Amino acid sequence: MGNDPEKRYRGGKGCEARINERVNVCYGYILEGGTRRQIAQRIADRFNVSERTAHNDYKMAMELVKTEQIETRDNLLNQIQGLRLATVRKALAKGQYQTVAILLKDMGAVIGEVAPEIQALNAPVLNITVEESRQSSLPPAAAGESLDVAALPLCEELQQEEPGPG
Repeated sequence: MGNDPEKRYRGGKGCEARINERVNVCYGYILEGGTRRQIAQRIADRFNVSERTAHNDYKMAMELVKTEQIETRDNLLNQIQGLRLATVRKALAKGQYQTVAILLKDMGAVIGEVAPEIQALNAPVLNITVEESRQSSLPPAAAGESLDVAALPLCEELQQEEPGPG
C-alpha cells in the first residue's frame, strides 16, 4: 500500500490540496444529510482513501460546520429581530395586539428577559430551622396545654430569696 502507484499523486495536486478537496466534499455531504459512517464511506469510495482517513476528513468538515454556525448565529439573530420589529409595526398598525404580544415575548426571550414564572422559580429561598439549643428543666407541654407557672421549679437563687413586702 505504501508504494501503490494508484495512491500516489505525482505531478498533481499536493497533499494539503487533496485534503482540502476531500474536506470540502465531505462538508457538502454533511449538508446533504446522512450518518457519519455513510458519509465517510462515500468519501473513501470517491477518493480511494482508507475509512480512517475519511473519518478524519469528516471530523475536519464538522469543525468547519461548527465554526460557520457560531459565526452566522449572531447575524441570524439580528436579522430575525429586525423582521420581528417590522412585523410588530405592521401588526400595531392593523390592531393585531395578540400578534404584537407574542412577538414581544419572543424578542424578550432572545435578549434574556424571562417570564415571571421562571424568575419566581429562580428566586432565592429562605429556610429557617429552629433547633432546641439545650435541655431545659421545664416539662414538655402538650399541644394546646397551658403550663402552670407556679408549679414549675424556680432557679436555686430565686427559691432562696423570700419575696419581701416591698
